[in-house]
Amino acid sequence: MNKKINIILAALLVFLGFTTTSCDDDDPDVAKAVLASVQVLNYDGQNAAPQEIRVVSDATWTVDAPDWVTVSQTSGSGDLMITISVADNLRDGTLDNPRKGEVVFHGNTVASRAVVVVRQAGDQFRDVAPITLAQAEAAEEEATVIVNDLTVLAITAGNAFVVTDGTDVAYVTGAAAPAVGAAVNVLGTKYVDAQNASYIEAAEVTAATKVSEAPEATDITANLDSYTSTKRSYVTVTGALDGANFTVADQKYTVMIDDATTDFSAAEMNGHLLKLTGVYGGTAAPAVHLVVTSFEDLGVNEVIYWSEDFEWLEPWSSQAPAGQTVETNNPDAKAQQLGTNKVDDVSTYDALLAKGYEIIATHAASKEERAPQAQTYLQRNYLKFGLTGYYSGIIMPIDTDVPADVNTVLEFDWSSQRQGSGEWDKTQLVVIITTGAEETAYDVPVHEYVKDEVYSWIRASFEIPAGKIAKGSTITIRNCDAQWPVADGAPAYRWFLDNLKLKQAK
Repeated sequence: MNKKINIILAALLVFLGFTTTSCDDDDPDVAKAVLASVQVLNYDGQNAAPQEIRVVSDATWTVDAPDWVTVSQTSGSGDLMITISVADNLRDGTLDNPRKGEVVFHGNTVASRAVVVVRQAGDQFRDVAPITLAQAEAAEEEATVIVNDLTVLAITAGNAFVVTDGTDVAYVTGAAAPAVGAAVNVLGTKYVDAQNASYIEAAEVTAATKVSEAPEATDITANLDSYTSTKRSYVTVTGALDGANFTVADQKYTVMIDDATTDFSAAEMNGHLLKLTGVYGGTAAPAVHLVVTSFEDLGVNEVIYWSEDFEWLEPWSSQAPAGQTVETNNPDAKAQQLGTNKVDDVSTYDALLAKGYEIIATHAASKEERAPQAQTYLQRNYLKFGLTGYYSGIIMPIDTDVPADVNTVLEFDWSSQRQGSGEWDKTQLVVIITTGAEETAYDVPVHEYVKDEVYSWIRASFEIPAGKIAKGSTITIRNCDAQWPVADGAPAYRWFLDNLKLKQAK
């Protein structure tokens, strides 16, 4: 931290050396550059220990602070350690509301302002009157809320719970809930998530006495593609669970299950027809978000032996967020190399390797070799392969049992890449099933793209005879042999991949 501050200060001083030579009226004894070692200090409401920070300047600074904050020096210069203390946050002998102020060390220029935000804890709920769920929904972001006499509809696998007052519903995080059906009061803070859907982060949950029934759920099955709501409405939808997606007949959008009641197992329900009931969480094309509070199993829709939809890559793709080229019809959407984004120091590439996947790569003779992760890219949440003169693919092991006496169907979504001219890469793919020493290749049908055609996923489907694929087999998808690599020149044959599924043939 100290080295970083010195480097920044040195840079500022060099800059100021150029900008102040023409300002003969400047006072050389007043700081033109001030830096503080921290930006935020947090204190307990009572008996808070003083905290020390470092302040570095090129000349004299003075300080402004709230009356409840004490700074050990009112002025200074050079490199100093400064102590900041706060008074007890009390009103009438008890904790007052939390408070926030700014301590500003400053000279006489904008660059000479070092602002330290001081936060002190208090009784967040002092003077806060109880409101309804509808009022909490309409409250401003980070508003403190108290909502009484709620009934727990479901406890979710995401360590959250859903409550109702008989008219509205809410998604609550941050605190453990009593049993389903219990009456509770919730004290917390209202927030909104990435889909602008509200939730309450509870600081405290207390027992109440009034119990309410859930409101009637709105069936959105027939209008999933167009359904919207300005609040966390209570809805139901019928469709089929397919990996992390829930597909609905005659609808282009899918349902993304953000969270679900603890008795819902996506693995066990995969391939089943289901009626889901829960809390609407906003629409982010092409998906409608839902927190499932209850479900009805309507039976097996298809037998799925293995699937991969890459939704588990969300922690990686949400960083410096990866784009969605196909969904947004944007060939310039952000696509990070697989080695770039990291979670706990694990790259996207490493995470794929940990699942047993292999990224394979080759290149035109005119190109220098690249690592596989440097010519394969992350989208949200799917993969992009190749760039001009570089060609890549993926090998995926089948780690589940596949009966030897049934025909299977391999399905996946893919798309080629549109160029800036509106023309498309003439990408051709091949699928290779390897079982023991036997390899079976399937050419992916060529799609005749039209110039300036809008991006869309193309569904590829292959029926695989019984015994040709089993546990331990691998599925390879890559550019066809004629593009692996290209013999002459270095054209681009780029492509996208998502939603793979191996299922029982009907």
